[in-house]
Amino acid sequence: MKGATKFKRIKKANRARYQTKLLDKLANIRWWKKLKLGQKYGVALFVTIGLFTVSTVLTFFLLMIANSKMDTVKDSGDQAIMITESASIFHHKGSTIGNFIIDSNPKHLKTFDQLAEDFNTLKKEINPALTASETKELFTQIDVNDQKITSIFHDVIEPKVKLQHVREYRLAKLQADNIISETVEKLNTLSSMLKEEQKKAVSSAKSGLVLTLIVLGISIIISGILGIASILFIGRIISRKLNQIVHVSNEIASGNLNVESVEYDGDDEVAELSRAINSMKEKLQTMIQEINSVSGYVTERSGELNISANEVRAASQQVASTMQELSGGAEDQASSAARLSAMMDEYMEKVEEAANSGMEIKNASNEVLSLTKNGDKVMKESQHQMGLINKIMKTSVDKVNGLDEQTKRISRLVKVIQEIADQTNLLALNAAIEAARAGEHGRGFAVVADEVRKLAEQVSFSVSDITKIVEGIQTESNRVTGSLQSGYIQVEKGTEQIQLTGETFQKIYEAVNLMSKNVSNISNSLEQVSVSSYHMNQSIGSIAAVSEESAAGIEQTSASMAQTNHSMEEISDNAQSLSELAEQLNSMIAKFKL
Repeated sequence: MKGATKFKRIKKANRARYQTKLLDKLANIRWWKKLKLGQKYGVALFVTIGLFTVSTVLTFFLLMIANSKMDTVKDSGDQAIMITESASIFHHKGSTIGNFIIDSNPKHLKTFDQLAEDFNTLKKEINPALTASETKELFTQIDVNDQKITSIFHDVIEPKVKLQHVREYRLAKLQADNIISETVEKLNTLSSMLKEEQKKAVSSAKSGLVLTLIVLGISIIISGILGIASILFIGRIISRKLNQIVHVSNEIASGNLNVESVEYDGDDEVAELSRAINSMKEKLQTMIQEINSVSGYVTERSGELNISANEVRAASQQVASTMQELSGGAEDQASSAARLSAMMDEYMEKVEEAANSGMEIKNASNEVLSLTKNGDKVMKESQHQMGLINKIMKTSVDKVNGLDEQTKRISRLVKVIQEIADQTNLLALNAAIEAARAGEHGRGFAVVADEVRKLAEQVSFSVSDITKIVEGIQTESNRVTGSLQSGYIQVEKGTEQIQLTGETFQKIYEAVNLMSKNVSNISNSLEQVSVSSYHMNQSIGSIAAVSEESAAGIEQTSASMAQTNHSMEEISDNAQSLSELAEQLNSMIAKFKL
């Protein structure tokens, strides 16, 4: 158990050393050193926004491709409808030929020509939409058959019926029926081909939607991870140096001037603060050393002054020479106090420079905060773009639902055709009964009635096939509708996911805001150091004032020899006070570690 724990600690320590080396290498990149704090955080923000923008554009293009494929599905459905209408036209042509043979009514000629014109109209719409060579060739054969049927009707059946050449127009009618049956079969084959193409288009559209969702999910995850990692990476680089600066500042504030200097190579605000802290530490070391020297000097002179006062008290004849020495010592002390005051003024200037650097860091943090706000705004725009994508998917679902409605209308039309075929079959049966009653004179009419009945049966069979085709189209349409509904649900989930990403970006903004507050606290601490230094400067000024008072007292003592004893007592008291002040100064200096 202990061995496993020790192994984990070693592994953790190695990982920490590796991360530290990696951070040091990245932080020592030349162009990185020249960037300000706001610019460094701006780089991370730019990377995050760029990744999200690329993800949005890529998803948009994939959805546009899927929408184009759905249009292809719709076009295939329209083509299948027109093929079905074409088959219905050929059936109608066959029945029109039969009706013309029965009653020779000219209105059937107009009906036949109108049907030919309708087919030509459908042909103009179908032919350009066919892209495969097989479908084009098959439709060309259908067109050729249509021309043959038209030629047989106008060139053979029409004149033979007028001339009552029964055998000839019956043979022509049989030939036309065969061509119509062949043409309907070709139309059914063409419809099957288009149905297969529609299945391929549906499959391709499904694959495109799945790919879009996968790309969207992966791009959002990668963008979020890289964005957060870049923010954390930059924050860790900066926080390491800031923690080191805070540590050095705390050590200096506690009196430890022997702490190692902050090492940071760069041009940003943290580097300026590091150099200011190092300069302040060096100045404080020099200043404290000189203060220590002056304090020792003051202590020594105070002792000499005390001894001199005792000697003057014992032997007044030596007062003149002793007073001269005391006067010289007091002047030196005043001079030392003046130098100490000047050094303290210089120290105050350095502290103010450090405070100004802290304010610059605070301003840079505010700039980073502003950039993060802009990033949050761009994130909201991405959410709006995702809403537009959601609308596009909803429009595709509505279009496929419209296709399903058109298919239902075809079913109703086929049902009407079936009813007409049943009525035709019934009429043919009645005609056969009447022909049987007419006997020999109704034999030809019976043949026609039998042909009409056969034609009605063929129509019934064709309508049955058309019904199955339409049902197949409806089934595929329902599948496409289900797939689109599923894709639409996935897009809604993607919309919710990008909303969650926006909330994550808001958390990043809150973290940057907290860092800005911490930088403000550091700036406030530097201001407190400045205030403390101001009070220290006042204390040193008091020492200088005391030194000047001592010198004045000594001069007064030299000028008033008549009051020697009384003056010596005052000098002794002043020397004692000066010694106590020197001890206080020594105790203050002892708090610093040089």
